[in-house]
Amino acid sequence: MSVLTKISLNFWTSSLSKQLIQPVRFRKPRWLPIAKSKEFYVRKPTPIDPNEYELLRMKYMHYRSTMKAIRLHLKSQITQDDTGKNIQTDLDEAADFKLMEEQVMAWNKNVAGMREERIASEMRFEEERIQKKMTQEAERRLQESLAAEKRLQANKIASKTFVTKENLDVEIEKMLDSRSDYNFALTRDGKIMEGEYPDRVRNSTS
Repeated sequence: MSVLTKISLNFWTSSLSKQLIQPVRFRKPRWLPIAKSKEFYVRKPTPIDPNEYELLRMKYMHYRSTMKAIRLHLKSQITQDDTGKNIQTDLDEAADFKLMEEQVMAWNKNVAGMREERIASEMRFEEERIQKKMTQEAERRLQESLAAEKRLQANKIASKTFVTKENLDVEIEKMLDSRSDYNFALTRDGKIMEGEYPDRVRNSTS
């Protein structure tokens, strides 16, 4: 076996062992007591240089003061920006509301004018309709009155030949004395062909 083959085999074996074997660091359970070697162990405090401690303390206080001032400054700037934005937002909202109010008022005014025109037109149309209906009703009543007057006049004229108690006997005598001859003929044109007693034919057709 060559040296190169041994090196390759050792590398493959070590790689395989690293993949198959998982290292585990076991710790002491909590229920076990302190080890005997550390039972009476007391840690010695780290020595501190007084000058270095005082210098670091001053620098830390300066750092805290600086950071606090920066935070307060940024907070005030953000508050001012928010306040300005809020004021600008309020102004914009007030301007938008004013604009919308003006638009709504103009629209209401336009709609009110259109409504008044429509109501006036409807009232004129209704008045014309009522006037026309009244005229037609007056005309109808006038025509009925004229027709009634004509009927009355016709009845007055016809009443002269009516049979009443006063002329009842005379009319009976007339009927008894009258003679009728029904011995006549009619042509296709409706002409009467008189018979033996023409005067009686007239009486019968009258």
